[in-house]
Amino acid sequence: MKILHFSDLHLDTPFASSYMPVKLAQGCRLRLRRTLLKLLDLAVEYEVDAVTIAGDLFEGNQVSRDTIRFLMDSFAQIAPIPVLIAPGNHDYYSPVSPYARLDWPGNVFIFSSNQLQPFHLTGEIVVWGMAHTQPNQTDNPLQGFHASQEGKRHIVLMHASETEFRSEAHAQYAPFQTRDIVAAGLDFALLGHYHGARLLTLEKTVGAYPGSPQPLNFGEQGDHGAILLNLQNNQFQCQLIPTATQAFVHLNFNPENFSDTHSLAEAIIEAVPAKAAEANFLRVNLTGIQPIALNLQFDLLREHLGQC
Repeated sequence: MKILHFSDLHLDTPFASSYMPVKLAQGCRLRLRRTLLKLLDLAVEYEVDAVTIAGDLFEGNQVSRDTIRFLMDSFAQIAPIPVLIAPGNHDYYSPVSPYARLDWPGNVFIFSSNQLQPFHLTGEIVVWGMAHTQPNQTDNPLQGFHASQEGKRHIVLMHASETEFRSEAHAQYAPFQTRDIVAAGLDFALLGHYHGARLLTLEKTVGAYPGSPQPLNFGEQGDHGAILLNLQNNQFQCQLIPTATQAFVHLNFNPENFSDTHSLAEAIIEAVPAKAAEANFLRVNLTGIQPIALNLQFDLLREHLGQC
C-alpha cells in the first residue's frame, strides 16, 4: 500500500510578502501549477493507492475559476487513483467554497467536517480526515478521539500544528502534540501547515510534514517536497521526494570588502548555494560603511545578478 502525500501548494498565492514584480509573481504561480502536474505524475509513476492533500491547496480568497478547473481536470486525469483532500485554513470548507459549490471528479473525496471522519481506502486501511471550516480553527482535532475499528491500520490526514514546532510565521491552528497521535489509536499522521519538511517521532516515526512543494518566500528554507508513505512488512515507511524548482536565497555582505561593483556581484553569485534551483530569488543586504572608492552601480549589480 502506497500513498503520495503533499500539502500547502497555495495555488494562486499573490507572493505579496516577497515584494517581487508582477511578472515574476506570475511566473511563480505558473510554476505552482507545473508542480501539481509533477506531483500527480509521481503518483502514477509510483503506482500509489491514493493521493492525500493536507490543506492549503489554493488561496481561498484569491483562487480563480480557471485554477479550480485546472485542479479538477488534473485530478480526473489520474482516475481511478483516489485523491483525498483535508481543507486547511487558507482553503477552508464552507457552503460557498469551491469544495462545496462545484462537482468534483468522482475520484476526489473532500472531507467537509471539522470532526475526524473515516475514508476506507482498502480493506485494512482507514484514513481519518477533517476540514477546517473557518479560517482560525483552534481546537485540537485529536482531543477525545480514538480510532475504534479493530484489526485495521489507521492514518490521520489533517492540516494541523504540532505545538513543539511553534513558529512565528505560522499561527497555531488545530494544535496537537505528537503523543496525541498514538493516544488516539492512530498509526501515522499525514500533515500539512508547516512549510518545511519534518518528521514526528516517538520510539518510531509516527507522522510527517512534507513541507510546501515549493518555497513561497524568503523565510522558507529547508526541504520541500512530497511524502511517499509505504506500508511494508506491517510497518509504515516514509520517503521525502524533493519537488522544489525555485529557491529564495538571503545573503548578507559588507561593502567595505569590495573595490567595485563587479567584484561584489561575483562574490554574491559565488555565495548562491550550488543546489539552488532553476529559479533563484536573491535578497542581498549590504551592511557596513561604503568605501569612498566604491562607486556602487545598482543597475549594473542587478544586471550581473540576473544572470545567476
